[in-house]
Amino acid sequence: MKLHIMCERDVGLFSLVQQVIANIHWAISESRVPVVYFQSKTCYWTPDGYYGKDTVWEYYFEPVVKDYPASRIPEYVREIIRERHPSPFEVGYFADDQTFVSSHFGDHPALAGKALFIPYLRDDPDHWLRQTANELINRFVRPRQYVYEKESRFFRHHMEGHYNIGVHMRGTDATSPQEVRVHRHGSLSLPNFVREIRRLLEVWPTARIFVATDAEASLAFVRNAFGNRVMAYDTLRHESGEPAGKGPTGWIMPAYIMRGGDSAARNGEDAVVEYLLLSRCNYLIHNGSSLARTVLLNVPNLAHTNTHSQKRRQPINVADAIS
Repeated sequence: MKLHIMCERDVGLFSLVQQVIANIHWAISESRVPVVYFQSKTCYWTPDGYYGKDTVWEYYFEPVVKDYPASRIPEYVREIIRERHPSPFEVGYFADDQTFVSSHFGDHPALAGKALFIPYLRDDPDHWLRQTANELINRFVRPRQYVYEKESRFFRHHMEGHYNIGVHMRGTDATSPQEVRVHRHGSLSLPNFVREIRRLLEVWPTARIFVATDAEASLAFVRNAFGNRVMAYDTLRHESGEPAGKGPTGWIMPAYIMRGGDSAARNGEDAVVEYLLLSRCNYLIHNGSSLARTVLLNVPNLAHTNTHSQKRRQPINVADAIS
């Protein structure tokens, strides 16, 4: 079989997930089998492995194609990748006649119509992209059973039987002075989140609020405004000090997950659980983040508000509340 091997980049976990989604579409268009091989150039990798696996994708997800886990990659191909890790700024290369290797996100002009282009600036995915990506996610992006069990346990205890407002608040390095990318400037406005939650509570006054955030201060801000109706998964968050750090190749990353050990690997697990919980909410309020965009791809009809762009999709109304 012809293989399409996806290699890691020094970015956040759900940027990697979106890379996989885009590359699956590309691999299928080229009649290649997609295989994810995320190793040490992402901060989530740990030399001791995690939950019995030694490559980051399989820490949290089943192999994209069941019969082609990363362990099936021949050793000589692994050696080629170690010596020549594919550049994120180039489309990729053939390690041999049957094996293509890439770490590209899929937004290269040469890949138009092959890889999915998933927006990463201020725009959210449109309806066509959400529907198309959802089909790929359902087939190929499957969290492992232990992750589902943790998500299901939290949902049963805190969310089942309620109207749930999902809130994803991306901060830390995205709001740091070290962040030079203009599209992230001003992306976190806590008052905007509170204002939008209040708007929704006018229609669903008994709704619960599930908050996923990388900063303890953001969670405290929402709890101060809405009290004990606010829920959050028990995860690592930034609490104090410099919000931005550097990943294995020098790209900006949240400092709190760069503590060493398996901090980043555990944070990745928690992020997947939060992604699944947000996907089960009735409405999503978010700013610019790959995790929130992946939720939109996973649930193509989920109504949402982007507090950064100030755009609402499928505005709420009383009829929706009754149904």
